[in-house]
Amino acid sequence: MNKILLVVLQACLAIWLTGSFNTANAAGRELPNAVTFFDVLDLPARIDAPKVSQNDKEFVLDCAVANRSNEELLGLRLILLVIDTSGKLRSRATWTERTELAMYSIETFAFHPEITGDLRNSDKVFLGIEEVIGRETIWRAAGTERALRAYSRDRHDVVPIVRAFANKYDPRPGMIMMPIIKKH
Repeated sequence: MNKILLVVLQACLAIWLTGSFNTANAAGRELPNAVTFFDVLDLPARIDAPKVSQNDKEFVLDCAVANRSNEELLGLRLILLVIDTSGKLRSRATWTERTELAMYSIETFAFHPEITGDLRNSDKVFLGIEEVIGRETIWRAAGTERALRAYSRDRHDVVPIVRAFANKYDPRPGMIMMPIIKKH
């Protein structure tokens, strides 16, 4: 009799737990998915502890961004790949985020990638940085998506090439922009 009672209690507990998890998922409070970050050492930014979750049909990527350069950073262009259990690409998102970050510092951010579809618990999520925008320099990693896809297949021999350019677009702090006046 005690064994029957124990089995009934275990079944009730399992049904209750399943119902409470489904209620949490329906309310949009899914447990966050871990994200694997692909670090390119030649870029001045690094992302630590990234986790993606879904709230009301919007995805949120919570992470810490570290600036490992002697220049203020203004923004990042990111790429995120969602890979299923068979290794096929389910979703891809690239977007730019404003990240004002002082030199040699680290801060937490909540980014908003535009991921199509829902994330499954079995999906693997990979994140990489395509471009870092600094106050004086812009760093571009050519071939980031190709390297990230190879990394998702446990191939660590594909590395993007990083090129640095002068930032001619963002004004320096305290700099006054004067319009050019043409004489007729």
